[in-house]
Amino acid sequence: MIPQRLVKLLGLAGLGLIGAATAALGDDDFPSFNVKGLIDGRLAIASNTLSWENRGLGKTRYGGGSDVVARMAEASLIVQPKLSWDLSGFIHLTTNTQQKYAVDVVEAFLAYRPAPTGQFGFRARAGAFFPPISLENTNLAWTSPYTISSSAINSWVGEELRSAGAEVTAFQQGDGYNISLTGSGFQYNDPAGTLLAWRGWAIHDREAGLMERLSIPNVRVIRPSGRLFRQAPYNEPFVELDNRAAYYVAARAEHDDWGEFRAMYYNNPGDDLEIENGQWPWRTSFTSLGLKTLLPGDVDLIAQYMRGKTTVVTIPGGVGPIVKVKFSSGFALVSHEWDQHRVSLRLGYFKTKDRDVLFPDNNNETGNAVTAAYVLRPTEDQRLTLEFLHVHSNRPERTLSFGLPSKVNENQLQASYRYFF
Repeated sequence: MIPQRLVKLLGLAGLGLIGAATAALGDDDFPSFNVKGLIDGRLAIASNTLSWENRGLGKTRYGGGSDVVARMAEASLIVQPKLSWDLSGFIHLTTNTQQKYAVDVVEAFLAYRPAPTGQFGFRARAGAFFPPISLENTNLAWTSPYTISSSAINSWVGEELRSAGAEVTAFQQGDGYNISLTGSGFQYNDPAGTLLAWRGWAIHDREAGLMERLSIPNVRVIRPSGRLFRQAPYNEPFVELDNRAAYYVAARAEHDDWGEFRAMYYNNPGDDLEIENGQWPWRTSFTSLGLKTLLPGDVDLIAQYMRGKTTVVTIPGGVGPIVKVKFSSGFALVSHEWDQHRVSLRLGYFKTKDRDVLFPDNNNETGNAVTAAYVLRPTEDQRLTLEFLHVHSNRPERTLSFGLPSKVNENQLQASYRYFF
């Protein structure tokens, strides 16, 4: 069932777009609409470890099924109404064979960008949108120009992080530089942290829609005999459960010669005693640092680091929380582009540390991953990508819940054909 509050939110956003478009009808140039999108066909060969998509503890998008996967990985449509010189909209619709509904909304927001006054200016947006955290996912429909799969950090961002609220950015721009400060208050992201605790990190390219249900592995703590048996076997990442506001603050500095640096602090202070329709609010906070620069030989370097914690269910009287997990991840990606070709190599690690001491789940995890990709662009509207992904991880809950080895090596070879229109 689609959360009624989310339906109301999207309805208000749609009315806002209609109202803004109506107000702009007096100008001959507005409203106007820009429509674009992509179709992504995929071939994949993966290890037999059951994927997280099928309630397993595998780290890759495909795995545990047929020897060769052939499917449409994604089709996305981007609609960008231009309502006035300063006001525009953005709607990202997506479909794939793994999501709950045939068509879902990834982002939908209004953006206000008045002309700056001298060196200073501001911009704002309201609706549902990704926080400004990724230096990888910079292409159309939040895809990466470097690889098929995102890093562990940005895979989680695509799964569980979306801001449904308002964001304001103040900036200063000068000769060869741009610095900005951003703040956002939002709701409808209470379950963020669920997957990091009970499944751990994953590496893939699927962004959850606002009405998505993501599978949770059937670990001991959420089974009928577990302490958190009221948890549904899926996570609905974008629902509001406790009526508390969350926030993030971010800073960005960009220089033509040095590159770009980003920093963010995110805090979702969920009331973790609440539960509604099998979903808990989690108390999740983290800090993220990112760097993008150009090395000698026209080699792009992207590095990112994230560290945080997430908890759920502190029992009255100060007992608990039942789940308390500290998490961290980092990666470095190098990439070189020439003519119609690009090669990229990414090295990353991920970790979760179980800090609760009274309850029988084990959410410890360590792992590392290597991703190598080659991209060919035969034309401006086509992209062929071949990617090899190797993930090594050690998660004791594999043994405790399923009787499987805690240490697993997973390999996934993918070929992607993306057509942009």
